[in-house]
Amino acid sequence: MPQYKRSKTAASSVRKDPAVRDLMLPIVAFLRRSGMTQDQLTSEFRATMRLSYSGRPGVKVVRIGVEHLGSTIVSRWLRDPIYLNHAGRPADLPLTGRRSIASLTKECRITLPPNKVIAFLIEFGTVKKLSPNRYRLVQRSLNFAIPNYLPFEPNLQFLIDAARAATWGSALMPKVPRLFWHNAVSTNVDRHYHSKFLRFAKERSLQLMHEMNEWLEAHETLNDGARPGFGGIRKSNRIGVGLFGIYSGSK
Repeated sequence: MPQYKRSKTAASSVRKDPAVRDLMLPIVAFLRRSGMTQDQLTSEFRATMRLSYSGRPGVKVVRIGVEHLGSTIVSRWLRDPIYLNHAGRPADLPLTGRRSIASLTKECRITLPPNKVIAFLIEFGTVKKLSPNRYRLVQRSLNFAIPNYLPFEPNLQFLIDAARAATWGSALMPKVPRLFWHNAVSTNVDRHYHSKFLRFAKERSLQLMHEMNEWLEAHETLNDGARPGFGGIRKSNRIGVGLFGIYSGSK
């Protein structure tokens, strides 16, 4: 059985991860305000740790070194006239140039080098390489569910966002508008339709996500932090929505 008790010296040498703390804080605060004691929380945490080690290995979790590629890159490629072909569909783009992956990432304010961005998009199955310097958009979304591994940073950020929305107000009171979450769930749908529903929900939710991106882009600040027609520099905060599928019951 794993031993979780450590000396103060050993505990102090463990590398701290502020992002993991951002995930744990709203969850622990939520559970404490539900009436759970510190002893109960510690016991449940240790039991959960044991379960995590006894289960099947599952897919690897890999740190890719980037948290946000920006879903706007797909949205802009899909609808910006500059990046559309004569048929109104996303044009095949070179890596660099006036109308390219480099210009697209710059307009989306992605600070990674274009060659690294395109490498991620190819690996995620969003973009296909047609030739040494020509790339095609083949998916309407950034897909972080890679068969061989889960990218750590974007999935951790999604967990943090979901935890903050679901526990709003139970942790340190945030100085932000009240967050929300919605769901549509049934326990009476035949298993035959489960996969069909998830495909349907993914497609319809993508339409909503593209609408959200359009709204966000229309209200984004310029590079100097000022909106057109607004004086001064405004601090930009991260804001948006996230959607996920639900499937529970079978262990």
